[in-house]
Amino acid sequence: MAPSIASNTTELLVVVSVAMLFVGGLAFYVIQTLLDRGDGDDFESFDELRRLVSAQDRLAVILPAGASIDALAAGLGFQAVCREFGATARLFVDGELTSEDSKTFCNLFDLDPARVGGASRNVADCDAAVVIGGAGAIPNCSSIPVVAVIRHRQLTDESALTITRPEDGATSTTVTEIVRRAEFAPNQRVATALLYGIRAGTGEFRRPTGENDHRAAAYLHSFADLGRVEELHAPSISDESFDVIGDAINNRERRSSFAVTNVGLVPTVSALEEAAGTLLRVEGVSTAAVFGIHDETIVISCQTDDVRMNAVDVLEEAFDDTYDVAGNADASLVRVPLGIFSETGVSENETLDELIDLSGRKALFNAFETA
Repeated sequence: MAPSIASNTTELLVVVSVAMLFVGGLAFYVIQTLLDRGDGDDFESFDELRRLVSAQDRLAVILPAGASIDALAAGLGFQAVCREFGATARLFVDGELTSEDSKTFCNLFDLDPARVGGASRNVADCDAAVVIGGAGAIPNCSSIPVVAVIRHRQLTDESALTITRPEDGATSTTVTEIVRRAEFAPNQRVATALLYGIRAGTGEFRRPTGENDHRAAAYLHSFADLGRVEELHAPSISDESFDVIGDAINNRERRSSFAVTNVGLVPTVSALEEAAGTLLRVEGVSTAAVFGIHDETIVISCQTDDVRMNAVDVLEEAFDDTYDVAGNADASLVRVPLGIFSETGVSENETLDELIDLSGRKALFNAFETA
């Protein structure tokens, strides 16, 4: 007897259901695999990095001048990677630490980065260097080769292995991915520092970032001291910084999403940097520049939340390229000597301040419009 229509229909439904489950399971597996692998930068760079680091006995990990919390955390994290790969890593800064937050971070996590060219520790004592974070040109280490550069911003210089992931909102995110691929569990100190670096580098995830930052943070949660991270998010503000921040807000001038302000004499460079960071919280402002005078030098701090902008580019465009811009694409600093104007008397100070104010604002706004 021929099978009934109902029986055929039932068998067909079973076959279709099984097929849908198989296809759905396959799709889930593919999606999960892609998520686990990250955003497409293949394993060739990671394997090459492992080979380069493993080939060294002593490695210099060089951070940019004015290193941010993100750069410092990434450097600490990469030190742990080097140990896992069998190399000893020493931290260096290509300049000075200016931010009080960065200095506090070093104290809390027991970091003591030496200055490149300093007397206490010499880069030349190392076999090779890896540059972590920053923007613009690679620091000059004429005595040893720079074998790799790790940043979350693109780099045009191809003289060394470059690991850049523009989808990452922080260099700490990139280093966390390297830790994950190295398949070792970071200790609490390293995990806490990297998690704080991600949150600081992304502005508490307020900046337009992709899934990488959230994925990295979720991975670190299992190892980090979360209570310590929360404590780090509420640093106290000194009276000096509070006054500078007030002046920055009162004197600000805004064009489009760019805010510029002059705060006059400042007691510390870190107060000026804090003022620039505060301006980014003003509604509609995504890039801010604050300038003032400190130690007979005009100091300009530029910070941005806009991934289309580069703070280093803005300052390099605004001021003569003979002045070194320190920092990275999100936060940078430049110092312009007053020169003979530092010898002006009290009666000329007001005129000098007006000249600095007018020329500084004009240069910065022009740079923003062309960046």
